Amino acid sequence: MIFAIGDVHGCAYELRQLLNKLPLTPESTVVFLGDYIDRGGHSKDVIDTILELQTQCNVVCLMGNHEAMFLNFLDNPGTERAGLFIVNGGSATLASYADDHGNYAFPEEHIKFFRSLRLSYEDEHHFFVHAGVPEIPLSELDPVVHGKKMIWIRGAFLKSDYDWGKVIVHGHTPVAEVELRRNRINVDTGCVFMRSLSAVALPGQQVFSVPRQRIVKPVYLTDAASRRVAIRFEGALPVFIDIDGQDFQFETLDYSEVGLYIREIATGAVPQLAEGQAIEGRIGKDASASVRFHGSVIRAHKLDAGTRYAVKVDAMENMQDNRESANHGSGAET
Repeated sequence: MIFAIGDVHGCAYELRQLLNKLPLTPESTVVFLGDYIDRGGHSKDVIDTILELQTQCNVVCLMGNHEAMFLNFLDNPGTERAGLFIVNGGSATLASYADDHGNYAFPEEHIKFFRSLRLSYEDEHHFFVHAGVPEIPLSELDPVVHGKKMIWIRGAFLKSDYDWGKVIVHGHTPVAEVELRRNRINVDTGCVFMRSLSAVALPGQQVFSVPRQRIVKPVYLTDAASRRVAIRFEGALPVFIDIDGQDFQFETLDYSEVGLYIREIATGAVPQLAEGQAIEGRIGKDASASVRFHGSVIRAHKLDAGTRYAVKVDAMENMQDNRESANHGSGAET
């Protein structure tokens, strides 16, 4: 029997509860659909739990978009892709590996785990993937050509009636309950968003779930000696701020999930922001990974090279998570 488990996102306590509910045997196969880390407070414990489970039964671990962003951060920490890891909840992952001074280190076994993740897995009747697949025969999937879609796709895939010949089992888009549809099964029930962590047993499609057990505050990488809520990272992330219905581009000098220090890109071409002004916009050019934010300007520094602004971030959210989960409710199809 195969058990497919949806997005965990650092919810280690709920993962252990769910595994205790599953009727696992040494012959069982557990397929994790990706997104083990970020947002929740116990990413390191999640990986430790999965590594322990590997000694008890067959475990298949797929790549999620959050693991892909994490690997970008490991390989090139100053790039835009690495920065999108942080603002998509990655600071919580670093915090789970860090000491009180914000110094983090990853066990070699964990690095090996992340680099060994695969894009897909399949049996006779099911194809397992993190986000979904395009409308092409599964035999034509190319990891180089279609790899990004397999960990990021949403709208077109979720609306599709295409027959892939196998049922696509996926996560990535949080829904209220496991979706059991003719051509796909969605197992991401949004545990980190105060819903539940779920698994589906195949081929019988029995659903197992545990509700989120604990209400926790957002977790950020911090330094006990600093007054800042979260450690700032250096790097140039594109920031687009909506001013009177028009997007104006800025760039970060440093950033965290709760604060941005940004500069004008084109001096004189951008309307001046005032201290205390409420603003909203997005971080990142890539629509799939970009983050929407709401905040306010707390300082403005006029320099010869242009004005720089310190921005307090009040809220961040991935631009697709809530929109897609709202558009695709639970409900089953036979």
